[in-house]
Amino acid sequence: MKVNPTLRLENNIFYNTICLIMAIFCIACFWTSMNMEYKVVNSKTYNGLQEGSIYGPIKVKKGQSKICTIKANFYGDNASAYLSGEVLDEDKDTLYEFGKDFWHESGYDSEGYWSESERNMKADLTFSEEGTYYIQFNTEENSMYNIGIEIQVKKGTGIPHLMMGTIILILLLFIFYFNNRDWIAEFADKANDVLEDMCDD
Repeated sequence: MKVNPTLRLENNIFYNTICLIMAIFCIACFWTSMNMEYKVVNSKTYNGLQEGSIYGPIKVKKGQSKICTIKANFYGDNASAYLSGEVLDEDKDTLYEFGKDFWHESGYDSEGYWSESERNMKADLTFSEEGTYYIQFNTEENSMYNIGIEIQVKKGTGIPHLMMGTIILILLLFIFYFNNRDWIAEFADKANDVLEDMCDD
């Protein structure tokens, strides 16, 4: 069965036009995901939290997303601490955990005073499903008094845009390959010939 060249050309133009439109949407999704503005709806700073302190509630409505940014700073000298956080659901059951090792060491050697440390942590927690959430903090050896914590809850997140851009990109690559597979195969053959000629030389 012969394929009408005119019809095939029209199909190629149609599908390539779709690919161009999808590419524009894909770029727009990735750009907005990187430049999404967040509105701070709650902010708190804690110095010397009690062991097992719980922050919340963080209420997320249907169709809404919130991002919680946690910044922690360790103030101890020649000491160490491990800060652990647990994200809890409405019933105070653990959904997942995160944590960070903090430490500071200093002293003197033949070259004089030296100091090394790991004092800072930043974690971005995204809540995209409807519900009520809490965050509980604990440390090893009851060293919470050496740690300061700042929490900001913001509305808006670029993750949905990023996911949409990724889905569109996958569909774009599939349609482009399906519509241009003959050209891609021809291009690949020419590239292989060029590489073989370079190897022979």
